Amino acid sequence: MRKMSSTCHNAKVALLISIGFMGISGCASRRIAGPGIDSYVKMRWPRSVNVAGDDTVYYTYNPDGIRQLFAVDDASGNPVALTSFEDGIGGYSLSDDGQWLGITASTGGSEQADLFLMSTKQRKLEPLFENPSVVYGSVTWRRDSKAFAYRANDDSPSDFHVYLYDVASRTSRKVHSGKGYFYPVDFNRDGTKLVIGKYNSASYSQLFEVNLATDEIREITPQDEQWSFSGVGYAADERRFFVNSDYHSDLKRIHAIDLSTGSVTPVLAELSGKHADGARLNDDRSVLAVVINDDGYGVLHLRDTTNMKPMSGPPMTKGVVSNIVFQGDRLLYSLSNANTPGIVYRWNWRQAEGGGEAITSADTQGVDVSKFRLPELVHYTSFDGQEIPAFLYLPTNYRKGQKIPFLCSYHGGPEGQFRPSFNQAFQYFLSQGYGIIAPNVRGSSGYGKAFIEADNYKNRYKSVNDGIWAAKYVIDQGYTKEKMVAAWGGSYGGFMVMAVITEAPEIYGAACNIVGIVNFETFLQQTKSYRRKLREVEYGPLSDPEFLKSVSPIYKVDRIETPLMLAHGLNDPRVPVGEAMQVAVALKKRGVEVEELYFPDEGHGFAKEGNRLLYYQQMVKFFDQHLR
Repeated sequence: MRKMSSTCHNAKVALLISIGFMGISGCASRRIAGPGIDSYVKMRWPRSVNVAGDDTVYYTYNPDGIRQLFAVDDASGNPVALTSFEDGIGGYSLSDDGQWLGITASTGGSEQADLFLMSTKQRKLEPLFENPSVVYGSVTWRRDSKAFAYRANDDSPSDFHVYLYDVASRTSRKVHSGKGYFYPVDFNRDGTKLVIGKYNSASYSQLFEVNLATDEIREITPQDEQWSFSGVGYAADERRFFVNSDYHSDLKRIHAIDLSTGSVTPVLAELSGKHADGARLNDDRSVLAVVINDDGYGVLHLRDTTNMKPMSGPPMTKGVVSNIVFQGDRLLYSLSNANTPGIVYRWNWRQAEGGGEAITSADTQGVDVSKFRLPELVHYTSFDGQEIPAFLYLPTNYRKGQKIPFLCSYHGGPEGQFRPSFNQAFQYFLSQGYGIIAPNVRGSSGYGKAFIEADNYKNRYKSVNDGIWAAKYVIDQGYTKEKMVAAWGGSYGGFMVMAVITEAPEIYGAACNIVGIVNFETFLQQTKSYRRKLREVEYGPLSDPEFLKSVSPIYKVDRIETPLMLAHGLNDPRVPVGEAMQVAVALKKRGVEVEELYFPDEGHGFAKEGNRLLYYQQMVKFFDQHLR
């Protein structure tokens, strides 16, 4: 069985390689008085909050630096740690009756998640499937809570199949297999049917209905058409299935699929001009909660599913709404913005009066987050006239015309989107007099099908140029100047960092690439096989090596003059660590400054607080040295 840790953290040594790095003394005198980066990194708050019928609250939390599963009984009010995995949990799913928890966890950031079961009464962890070569996930409970569906790539490393697990007999059977990435979505009321999804790319996904008695399967989304369909769930009458889709449109909207005729009909006409992030149904499918993406902000809308008429929602400040959970007459939701760290509220949707009651709080390490400054939504013109949205952060005491160091933060994905939610690292840099711009370049989600596809394959450098023009925007607006700007990003954002400092080296005075791609050919060859086909749709196929080379920064390192910091986990399954190492070797041969930080117990990002602390400490020193 997977190794547990009584302290939830087993410290391991990170490998720090520094070439020409000055250290603390080179920048300590420049730091503005106030809480250090450690205080900001250690801020923590409950996440993935759910409530059972007996009012027991379940959530993930990291009091010891590693995220574990906790429960709070309504009577006692005392938190109890339910897991103690050495590397924390990946996620959990609570059964409808509140009696069972399906839990996933992996080792050292590998993302090869194992699957565990826990009775909420006995609170004893039971391993169901443990295999370091297999990913288990997407636990979806049947409504009677006696079984759940899940996905696994045990038969073929490149393909995810869907299984049904019976809790009483502790047996599993495959309900669908096929080439591609399949996952469970929702059971019908009596559990005889299961809708499953197939993810082909960011702009093409399908839904199928499986008859669990006969194992017959039929596609319920339009055949021979390529649109994005994300499942929401069966309607109360079970004659329709709600989806979030860009069907015959640019923006994603909530639709209903008629399960008899196959017709696809939008159901929220008054929101037709808005992009929907997603939706959730309550237990009896009488209420639909929809989160609308309003230029990066997340706005909650409630609808009565019998007539799709609007319902009153809880009043709230502007931010990003998530963690939508129904619990009988009550609705749980999380609100996050620049000064609200993901607080979860409970609100009675039947009474529809007053605001939500906060049921979680944040440990802000004594820092007054209420004074954190909200960003400004701006739009700048890119190289070809395309308007690009971005969030602009300025220090509280900024004076117009003052030239300050600036960070260009590039998000991952590339089908991600920067959202103006709580970001403690941003706020630390703002407290130290930095400005930040976070652009949503072409390829970002949230702005429609055309925008998310605008950087695919041969259009890769359109998004790169959008990133460069973000830096030019803050320079042209007089906020900063060349060589006082840093490029900073992770994953695809790490590729953006490497690309912008090869295309516009005269602009950037420092750069930090976290788990980023530098060579698309080696990346596609070495990433996990179940990801390869999906990534080829975005970046280009391995069958076109010349193009992949043409957009890979590794072949342009002779242009780099920007001091660079690299940070990577040795167990990264998405972007293997060789991406960082090959650019480090190439730069060292040329005598360009590069600092490397490798974590032996991390994967695609840094899950452990101790590792995050070291990473941010080194990055703060690095940026202070080169941008002040």
